[in-house]
Amino acid sequence: MIREAEALREQGALADARRTCEEILRRAPGNAAALSLMAALAADEGAGAAALDWARKSLHADPRSAAPHYTIGRVHQAEGRLAEAEASYRQSLALEARQARAHNNLGCVLQMQGRLDQAVESFRRALELDPGLAQAQQNLASIVIDRGAMEKAAASYRREAAANPADAEACNYLGNACRELGLHSEAIESFDEAIRRNPAYAEAHYNRSQELLLCGDWREGWKEHEWRWKAKGLGMPPREFAQPEWDGSALGTGTLLLYAEQGLGDTIQFMRYVPLAAARCASLVVECQPQLAGLLRSAAGSARTVPRGEPLPSFDAHLSLMSLPRVFDTTPDSVPWNGPYLRSDPRRAEHWKRELVPGARRHVGISWAGRPQYWDDRKRSIALALLAPLARLEHVALYSLQWGEGRSQLESLPPGMRVVDFGDRIRDFDEMAALAGCLDLVVSVDSSATHLAGALGIPAWLLLAYAPDWRWLLERESSPWYPSVRIFRQAADRRWEGVVQRVATELAALV
Repeated sequence: MIREAEALREQGALADARRTCEEILRRAPGNAAALSLMAALAADEGAGAAALDWARKSLHADPRSAAPHYTIGRVHQAEGRLAEAEASYRQSLALEARQARAHNNLGCVLQMQGRLDQAVESFRRALELDPGLAQAQQNLASIVIDRGAMEKAAASYRREAAANPADAEACNYLGNACRELGLHSEAIESFDEAIRRNPAYAEAHYNRSQELLLCGDWREGWKEHEWRWKAKGLGMPPREFAQPEWDGSALGTGTLLLYAEQGLGDTIQFMRYVPLAAARCASLVVECQPQLAGLLRSAAGSARTVPRGEPLPSFDAHLSLMSLPRVFDTTPDSVPWNGPYLRSDPRRAEHWKRELVPGARRHVGISWAGRPQYWDDRKRSIALALLAPLARLEHVALYSLQWGEGRSQLESLPPGMRVVDFGDRIRDFDEMAALAGCLDLVVSVDSSATHLAGALGIPAWLLLAYAPDWRWLLERESSPWYPSVRIFRQAADRRWEGVVQRVATELAALV
């Protein structure tokens, strides 16, 4: 009967598979295989606590079973506990090494931790064991930037989706692969089909939102974007407040709390909505990342800015900064912009002007990497050495605006490449804004440096991946979010060298 239950699960008939397992357990309460399958079924349905409970019961019945450890890894991964997920997958593989899906999932966890070389090894091992495993094909292709492999993964998903009309997951994965390939209409159709097959599939709704926003359908995209709170593995657990979520209506004498949700750049981008929100309440509180607190006070106006981790004052309603575009019904033609909405400290700026390289005709800030923990970082971050053509231009001085881990690359620059690095003197974004305000141009990948320059109104050239983040839309060289930003996009070959050479040519013309 256990094989019957496994077959039902493979067909997507989870309820029937569960009933079969329950019948097995009525006859033999300690059946380890049935307990393990119950754990897997609970994980399939997003019931993490139940999955962990069943998995522990299965391990009690058979401590040498690999499958429960794999299921425990799935739950930890879905809930963002990456170290625990990695440990569980490794324990499962120690007990049974020839599990292609476990190697693939381990690779995903390693990738989300920024350990790309190890992730590649795991994906390749998965494909050695199962050359037709489409998820591993797609994951490997996304790191090594292999369009042919991505096309192969998409073809595998199409076959899986056609062979099993109940398989919503294959449709979701197909949509992701199509987005990477630039097949945006098919991507949306695939997400639509995934949702038709499983209307409660939060990850498919979220992925659909990203594609709709990328393609410019913002009204529908913002609505779908709210599914991010229910999607697993995105690292966005909803905030638990007793007060209601704000719907945009006037609060009268009430206080509104707005809070940062994701990265530093996201917070900078959506601070533009603070004056609009402030007009609908008596008082406004903005909770943000500590390193942004000083800078954002210049944007918050009369609002109170509270660094995350400090006690919040009383408030009557709350909302994430990233939900404000939905509340204000933002479209590409109605992005709020009344000029730069961040300001640097004039006294700090005067100090940094005296630190600039004398005799240079163009002072250019550069940023080459985002947070390696971001799941899609391998697409946006580049090696600092790739920007060497900019350093070879006469009368151009380069200054590091890099924040975080990527700064270590300054220790091993190619011969002849000079980048001015003020190191630990850039303690926060208030200081970085003061330095950036003294520069003629910022050249950056899709990181917080681009948002900072755009919000300050500083000319910025954005180096953008072929399959970009939703906010930069498709094909265009300008951004509705930041008038001072010019976009240099990767061609279909997805190589950065051509992008950097175009930037170098344009910069040489400026000099």
